[in-house]
Amino acid sequence: MQSWPESEQVAELTGSILGDGNIYDKRPTYVELCGNPTTDLEYFKRILIPIVNHELNREPQLFVRDGGLRFRINSRAFVAWLKEIGIPSGEAKASAIIPDFILKNRALLVCCIRGVFDTDGSVYFDLRPAYKRPYPRIDLHMTNARLLEQMDRLLNDFGIKHSFVRKKGSLITAGVDSLTKFLMVIGFSNPRHIRRIEARYPRLSRYNRVSPPEEPRDAVE
Repeated sequence: MQSWPESEQVAELTGSILGDGNIYDKRPTYVELCGNPTTDLEYFKRILIPIVNHELNREPQLFVRDGGLRFRINSRAFVAWLKEIGIPSGEAKASAIIPDFILKNRALLVCCIRGVFDTDGSVYFDLRPAYKRPYPRIDLHMTNARLLEQMDRLLNDFGIKHSFVRKKGSLITAGVDSLTKFLMVIGFSNPRHIRRIEARYPRLSRYNRVSPPEEPRDAVE
């Protein structure tokens, strides 16, 4: 079976698939992420396409269907590899957790967690008068209870303060200190999250451990 290098980029791609990907092992065989044509286009083009090009030596498809922006990796070998490392296809994927080889390597783990937050997380600000300044929160909301519990433990291990709201299926950081810690330890690759932070707290972006992505490629097909 074909395999890919245990690189930080592959770990980040794996995190994005854990967060928002679907795996199909019947013909046609592919991995697909679905996003918003407006807000997710830049992330797909500036972050995920270069990873797939460089690490998988594949050219993913990027197209709009049924109102959603589709990012598709057509590769039977890659699907087989994902299943081999413990990320199943179909409905079983909803209980997938971070693979062991990533858990054993801190650098890979950071990248994988980043991929999960880039795809399934959100950054927003509480603007109620009770707060003197916009109060930042990061919210990771998902239906995969096993992965959410794993992420809860990992954020605790990294010293990132947060709340685990089980009834809502969310992990939520609160306040500037927690946001800063997250940026320093994990960081965001998704330009949408970075811009939201810069709009309210421009100086915080310097703490983001991720280098700014390259300029976007040509328009979606």
